[in-house]
Amino acid sequence: MAHVVILGGGFGGLAAAHELRTHHADIEVTLLDRKDHFYMGFAKLWDLGHVRPLADGTRSLANLANRGVRFLQTEITALDPSARIVETSEGTLEADAILVALGAAKSQRHLGFLNSQGAHDLYDGVQLPAIHADLDALTEGRILISILGGPFQCPPAPYEAALLVDERLRERGVRDKVELAVSTPQPMALPVAGADASRYLAGYLGERGIDLLSEKKVTGVDGATRTVGFDDGSTCDYSLLLGVPACAALTLLAEAGLTGESGFIEPDRHSLRTDYERVYAVGDSTHIPTATGALPKAGVFAAGEAVVAAGNIAADLVGSAEARFDGHGFCFLELPGRRVAFVEGNFYAEPKPQVELTDADEDQFLRKQAYETERLDAWLG
Repeated sequence: MAHVVILGGGFGGLAAAHELRTHHADIEVTLLDRKDHFYMGFAKLWDLGHVRPLADGTRSLANLANRGVRFLQTEITALDPSARIVETSEGTLEADAILVALGAAKSQRHLGFLNSQGAHDLYDGVQLPAIHADLDALTEGRILISILGGPFQCPPAPYEAALLVDERLRERGVRDKVELAVSTPQPMALPVAGADASRYLAGYLGERGIDLLSEKKVTGVDGATRTVGFDDGSTCDYSLLLGVPACAALTLLAEAGLTGESGFIEPDRHSLRTDYERVYAVGDSTHIPTATGALPKAGVFAAGEAVVAAGNIAADLVGSAEARFDGHGFCFLELPGRRVAFVEGNFYAEPKPQVELTDADEDQFLRKQAYETERLDAWLG
């Protein structure tokens, strides 16, 4: 029986495992991850905004056994893509095909910034209790949510977090004494989604009195004075800093010879094949170019790519039809009042991505909830 090894238990790895087990029972699937659980990124924001505890959206990767997938919680120590051999802390695995869905690391420089006093990594679920404590203790000053560099995961999330924090401060009756700002090195809020979506989001930020500091690249954080410095020489003081580190390539993948000039794996953007036979890559570990930049590092894209990669792995191993990723993707943009706008389009379109935005309403919030529930049940029920 052909054996597929999937590296990573995030969106991409789980979507690929589900696709292979659902349609190709004659292929053995093993999934490796250093952690033992999975949750979607927006589940952290729901916890931040007191919408729902993070634990309620968390599932055990051990549940993969219920879907006929072998799960190994282990540290991957080396990878030989030419021989399709994976070295782990638990031993060596040989594969007929490999899917790399390991995601990305975080910039060490940016993590250093967030070691400063009063600063937290907004995207680290482990830091949520400390963030909650600091938010609850704050009665005046400034909260700065800062995108420290790019590329970064889930482009809408820092702005969604700002709006959730705004609601939380209003509920506590201290919003008039606490300034709230978002800084970004980008020229607009959501350049990957286009000018219209960026203006739409900026409008909501403005209505809520949230300052948008665009084209502000962070060069340093001084925890002693609680000051952020930008590359234009300006500074911004903070009482609480919630930072978003840039993504960095995993050293493991560079050492394996899988990465390109971007620092990430650069697979064929339609088949997700790498330069190595029967080795595929999806999600945040990749750099996939578009007419105006690259596909966002977001779970929805990782899952869509993974379904295609799984189809092509099956085509390689058992002769089924090949699949093609067309660049279509979407995201949920959560706004105040448990309302969600829907952004969807063809990100491979020329001369620029063709993206449409559906105005926010409660039905789209319910759609977002259903998206999570359906996939958690399918992948890890």
